[in-house]
Amino acid sequence: MSTIAKLIDAGTLKAVDLGLLDDELPERGLFGTARLHDFIERDLLKIESQDPLLSAEEQVANLCGRFLTNRPLLLKSPIAPIRCLKDGIWELKTLDVRIFGWFSAKDTMVVDAGCDVKLLKSGQLNYSGYIAQTDYVRRSLGFLVGDYILGDQPHDILTNFKIAPKPDRSALRGGR
Repeated sequence: MSTIAKLIDAGTLKAVDLGLLDDELPERGLFGTARLHDFIERDLLKIESQDPLLSAEEQVANLCGRFLTNRPLLLKSPIAPIRCLKDGIWELKTLDVRIFGWFSAKDTMVVDAGCDVKLLKSGQLNYSGYIAQTDYVRRSLGFLVGDYILGDQPHDILTNFKIAPKPDRSALRGGR
């Protein structure tokens, strides 16, 4: 039995189904600790959105829904939805929220915590703290090197993604 299955059976991890419609089934795995689920249920609702169209909760639901249904994640957009931070620790990103975790296998992410990006940008919280915490949780849950992906490129962790083309700089300069 895999580490994830054991942790789900023990109640330590729970599947994240935020963003799935009633008739949709997940094609990727997204599993969260109690800390993540507390963040989603309590703190996410309190985050003031910088997006005029979507609340922070709607942004996270949209991202999770795209991730879970294996819709291609568009990388290198104005806000790339995923980024490797260090040592196999990855960040899921929206305009207003950051979520931290690791990939136990390709297309299978375990997430531990989330936060309001304004707290990171203002220096009230820092990335190094989330990296250390996520690594600590990963080890305390029994994930050893070899039980998670150390790669730092999208093709290491995802089977379906697209990289947006770089803007044509000559068009921006008037064709010169």
